[in-house]
Amino acid sequence: MKTRTSILVAALLAVVSVAGAQVPARVVMGGRAVTLVADAVYAFPAARSRIVAVGGTDQGIGVFLETVTPGFSALPSFDRQAGVETYASHRPDLVILKSSLKKTLGAGLETLGIKTAYLSLESPEEYYAELVTIGQIFNDVPRATVLASSAAAGRAGAKARVLLVQSAGEGFEVPPDTWIQTRLVEMAGGVAVWKGSNPGSGWATVGPEQIAAWNPDVLVVVSYKERSDAVAARMASDPRFSGLKAVKSGRIVGFAQDFVSWDQPDTRWGLGLLWLTDVVYPGSMAGYSTVAEARRFFSLFYGFSPAAFDAQIGNKLRGTK
Repeated sequence: MKTRTSILVAALLAVVSVAGAQVPARVVMGGRAVTLVADAVYAFPAARSRIVAVGGTDQGIGVFLETVTPGFSALPSFDRQAGVETYASHRPDLVILKSSLKKTLGAGLETLGIKTAYLSLESPEEYYAELVTIGQIFNDVPRATVLASSAAAGRAGAKARVLLVQSAGEGFEVPPDTWIQTRLVEMAGGVAVWKGSNPGSGWATVGPEQIAAWNPDVLVVVSYKERSDAVAARMASDPRFSGLKAVKSGRIVGFAQDFVSWDQPDTRWGLGLLWLTDVVYPGSMAGYSTVAEARRFFSLFYGFSPAAFDAQIGNKLRGTK
């Protein structure tokens, strides 16, 4: 496996020509996963004044970037399923999208002469490299190097059996093997008990019988639209799950979140890894504090002072201590 250092060096040496030598003055972001793209781009102060339209960043708990750049919510917004004409209407110098949208939007934008940059941001390794790509676009590679170098490392050792599920209406879903949620469980030193059961490209539904059969030591519940700790509490009180080891031992928890859940391929993935390691192996990281790490992260990535963190982020934290 490539090391973080080798990935950073390779990214720094790569020739990235998506925006040419000139820093774009008018940048548009959109698509289904625009929240994750925008969070990465807004970690670069040089980019913030250049964003002229964003296709919606509220996953259901609030608009985080309004706390980073007051007035963000007043930017023109558009449907996440919008077509090429909508992007073109904002007269962009550059459109930044998730790589998954290249197939549907790429040719049309290219035909109109609109430059594009595609970010995958689906794994820790891609994050290291693509922060450098963003730094090159906005002429601030030193900033990218600082951000990428701050990322958390994984844990080796004994293996606890962990199940991560997303709340989906009245049911639950598990992620594919290749997604960052599975990677985080493994990097935290856990055995992802569902691995191999979802060969698809998205979340897959699982029933209570399958969850009971897996019978994990630790059960982590993800929710993007409501408080994850409330969802975990409902699941813990559900008679269908009363026999689970995780329920009996009080080890069913909602994944940490603020405006967004920390399990996603978002800038917060390092916070999620540290939090999850502490959940799976309590006390294994001497001196670790979720809130202290969050303070450090929001200061480094978004420039929050202690007072701003308390006012804007502190009351949004869930599943932390």
